[in-house]
Amino acid sequence: MTQLYSTLANLYHEMYEHIFDYDKEFNFYDTILKENDCKKIMEVGCGTGMLARRFLKNGYDYLGLDLFNEMLDIARAEVKEDCFVQCDMRNLMYDREFDSVLITGRSLAYVIENQCILDTLTGVHRSLKDNGLFVFDIFEANGIFDNFDDFEQIIHHNTKKIRRISSLKKNLQTGWTYDWYANYIIEENEKVSEYDDITTLRAFTKDEILLFLKLTGFKVKEIIDEPKTMTLITEKI
Repeated sequence: MTQLYSTLANLYHEMYEHIFDYDKEFNFYDTILKENDCKKIMEVGCGTGMLARRFLKNGYDYLGLDLFNEMLDIARAEVKEDCFVQCDMRNLMYDREFDSVLITGRSLAYVIENQCILDTLTGVHRSLKDNGLFVFDIFEANGIFDNFDDFEQIIHHNTKKIRRISSLKKNLQTGWTYDWYANYIIEENEKVSEYDDITTLRAFTKDEILLFLKLTGFKVKEIIDEPKTMTLITEKI
């Protein structure tokens, strides 16, 4: 499993507030939740709480889950609310409690085996009230596998310069899986540190994710297609 969310959690937090537009992302979810009268929500893969603070500020009854305590420690310090729980999404134990469950940040990509995906979606189903809303985003396999070029990102955070060089390699051991190799070079106050990281991710074809949803009791309300990602708005049946 990647170090990015454990030993490099602080680095993640510094980088991703520049990589993601969290205001735009919150507005997207906020519109959907309000349209469906969802007030009590659970975010799976909440990370360092960048969306959490926005949900809480806007009056949602919010619970955030993440696999990594290092991420949750940052979230708790940033948000200053007792609304975070360490949990593996493959073993959700909540029972029909929430109006909506969100898996954000394409976090389902880290669940690479079929049975574990079924376990995750079954746990989400169990955590929702009747006709509850399940919203999540995934990497779309055709878009991802169409272009495996290396890429580089440079992020400036206060006095720190972070350079990330990424390379993707096909894996295909448990589905449309691939390995993400990342090299981080951090420069600050004339000092340079460097880290290497690797993780395996899974992308999905549309037919594939629709079958997983059908098998676990969800009805699709809307699919939003992007060049390399897909967002699904679904309802518990």
